[in-house]
Amino acid sequence: MIQIRVEYCDGCGACVEICPSGALYLVDGKATVDEAQCRECELCVSTCPREAIVVVGERVREAEPLRLPAVQPEPMAVRVGTESASLLVRSRLLPLVGAALVWAGREIVPRLADYLVSGLDRRIIGRRPAGGRSGAREPTRGTRFRSGPHRHRWRGGGR
Repeated sequence: MIQIRVEYCDGCGACVEICPSGALYLVDGKATVDEAQCRECELCVSTCPREAIVVVGERVREAEPLRLPAVQPEPMAVRVGTESASLLVRSRLLPLVGAALVWAGREIVPRLADYLVSGLDRRIIGRRPAGGRSGAREPTRGTRFRSGPHRHRWRGGGR
């Protein structure tokens, strides 16, 4: 039970503001407790700067449940199916990745190499002195210079 020592209370109202149940209020400048509404949370006791609120008597506590050690069954071994996931990757995903890499190597890489070589050729041709030949063979219309492993493939201009 909460009791207010009136001789110490200066009526600051800190306890009234902190009380969650609204059991405290000020009467004639002193704190008063309504015991019917008080939940005995003791927030007002710790808040009072003048220590005018005290707990009187032993607080009745609820009985705590008896805690017994839980009976643990023997641990069970659980197998995680990692074999099926790796089998799925090996049997379905890897062939798709391999086919994509082969296609990129046959189709994209030669075109990219042509693009880069032609860009370098344009830079070199643009740097030659005006009116003179540098001795390098210039590409003529409809022909392309090939380098690399795909020299046997010639793509003419009409495709």
